[in-house]
Amino acid sequence: MTTSKPSGGAMFSRASFRQLILILCLALLVVLTLVPILFMFYSSLKSNSQILGSFWSLPSPPQWENYAEAFSSIWRYVVNTILYSAGASTTVVCLSAVSGYLFAKKEFPGKEFLFILLLAMMMVPAVLTLIPAYVWYEKLGLTNTPLAIIIAHAAGGQIFGTFLCRTSMEGVPSSLFEAARIDGAKEWTVFARIVLPLSVPILATIFIMQAVGTYNDYVWPLLTIRDSSMQMVGVGLTQFTKQFGITDKGVQFAAYTISSLPLILVFSFGMKYYIQGMAQGALKM
Repeated sequence: MTTSKPSGGAMFSRASFRQLILILCLALLVVLTLVPILFMFYSSLKSNSQILGSFWSLPSPPQWENYAEAFSSIWRYVVNTILYSAGASTTVVCLSAVSGYLFAKKEFPGKEFLFILLLAMMMVPAVLTLIPAYVWYEKLGLTNTPLAIIIAHAAGGQIFGTFLCRTSMEGVPSSLFEAARIDGAKEWTVFARIVLPLSVPILATIFIMQAVGTYNDYVWPLLTIRDSSMQMVGVGLTQFTKQFGITDKGVQFAAYTISSLPLILVFSFGMKYYIQGMAQGALKM
């Protein structure tokens, strides 16, 4: 009694069908991701009457002046947020690179215990430390200053950054460092010329993640920054209410679109290194 095996054409058709299903599912996910962005864009070209009267219709005529009004309202917030994000992200990258290298390639008493304590801090929800942190920053006189944002995000992001750097740097062969030291290289030279160049993908990943987290923050700047000239864009985007409590939705959507451009640029120029950092297994828990 013989059993017939599926022919090559049948196997190829099944594989093609599965590939087609996968492509359709991915296309659906892309569409679902892009729909809110497209809705935000064409809503930014509408007036309040167009948004409330014909919610799903295209703008007719487009209200391009919404962008001029939105830019004049939020440009200061966007600049502030870019500066805060750059400062916090750069600080996190520098500190994480040094501490990750120490935990990965150096031996000192209590190293594993300190690293476990570091990981334990990641398990504490940020909301539990919100009020104590505010009281601490208020006592130090840092509230209503840019340092309240930069230091807080640098301190919070360094923990996860150190974990990622240690995981990545442990994969670098120790023979590279030994060969450099035999050739007379000092510790700083080893770190600057071997560790940092090999860690560019993971450092770029940390920078992008930290920049996005700082840029999108809302609660901490709302709590610590009182001066409007130093406020961040997350809080500034809520300030579009005119007289009689009416919010200009078209201008607000235009402000959302403008405020998203810096993050799009960061991902556009850093995506290559971000993907490399992900592919190297740096995010394996």
